[in-house]
Amino acid sequence: MGLTQLLASIGLSIGAVLAFLGVVTGLAPAIRRYRTHIRETAQGDLRAQFINLPARTLLRLAVGLGLVLTLSTAMLVPWPLAAMAGLTGLMLPRIAVRIIRSRRRRGIIRQLPDALQALAGSLRAGTNMGRAMELVSRRQRPPLSEEFGLMLSRQRLGEELDTVLTGFEERVPSEETALFRNAVMISHRVGGDLAHTLDTLADTLRERAQVEERIAALTAMGRMQGRVMCILPFGIGGMLYLQQPAMMERLFTDPLGWGVIGIVGIAMTLAVIWIRRLVAIDV
Repeated sequence: MGLTQLLASIGLSIGAVLAFLGVVTGLAPAIRRYRTHIRETAQGDLRAQFINLPARTLLRLAVGLGLVLTLSTAMLVPWPLAAMAGLTGLMLPRIAVRIIRSRRRRGIIRQLPDALQALAGSLRAGTNMGRAMELVSRRQRPPLSEEFGLMLSRQRLGEELDTVLTGFEERVPSEETALFRNAVMISHRVGGDLAHTLDTLADTLRERAQVEERIAALTAMGRMQGRVMCILPFGIGGMLYLQQPAMMERLFTDPLGWGVIGIVGIAMTLAVIWIRRLVAIDV
């Protein structure tokens, strides 16, 4: 009997080790892809936002945040939800980069009309485009001063004006930067009063910004209702789990519960898409 138990224990140990090695082997490609993703995020997206953060530091932050979220939620909710929280922590670097990029883009668009008027004034004073961009990079605040400084540096290194402005439009994709690039390039190729064109474009962008702010104020209630409706199911589910944990566990252990979670997730996704389309008014 003792020998049988010893052999059974050895067999279970070997099985556990093989299962662990299988899981690690299966996760190895995903881990390599995630490290590559973090490296590209640190070297590409963050540097494009003038943020110098090493890839190793960003990877440590993401993994540490994922572990903290997993361990903290595992004490309150079932392990599937804790695992989802950990995966959300691993996704936070990409989410943070998108938020930073969006805020930077809005800041540049907000500063662009003043910069265009400054460019127009410098051109009327008799300076060339390079000198006018240098003055804007010195007098404007970041983030626009950083972008104009980068464009000026690239132009001094020998790049064509079209290439420099195209790079600016790619880093800050918006209709405002596209209009700025087109105005400068048309005047550069065809000729004309570029200062007057930039003044007119600055006035147009100011009026457009005022209309967008008015629309944002009118649709603020709808957007807030959409956020509340997205958070409400999770809050209600958490309260019910704290009150009736045995009943709520069936959502994660019963196939019928998995189906309910899937249907709810699809319905919430469709609702979010529908609300975003309702409040997204193009100017």
